[in-house]
Amino acid sequence: MDNTEEQRRWGTAQELYHAADTVFHQQCYKACAGLAYYACFQAMWVALGDPPTGEWRHVGITRRFCHGQWATPPLLPSSLGTLHKRLLALYELRLDAHYRAREISLQQAQQGLEAVVEVLHLVQAHKIQRL
Repeated sequence: MDNTEEQRRWGTAQELYHAADTVFHQQCYKACAGLAYYACFQAMWVALGDPPTGEWRHVGITRRFCHGQWATPPLLPSSLGTLHKRLLALYELRLDAHYRAREISLQQAQQGLEAVVEVLHLVQAHKIQRL
């Protein structure tokens, strides 16, 4: 992935995070869940670069990101274990919101926003500073 695409995807991750935060404050928790998930997805894509085969799959990108090999120096997978669980929960939350039409609570939406903040901070600290 070239620098232009990295910057485009990073900008998209930032925009999606800000949109998630905005709709959270408007009590639109289903929308927040989806936007938070896709903010994480784009940020993880920036960290990992181009996928090895065609396109990133949802669970695959999370697993690869949480192995920590994209960072310099690499992050220990054990240090990302809790984040991995939170990202998988956010993925399920997105499915609940957008596919299963289930209610999303304020607490669940807040947890999604917290996961985004953590992913954005990690990527910014270990990747963006070098772009």
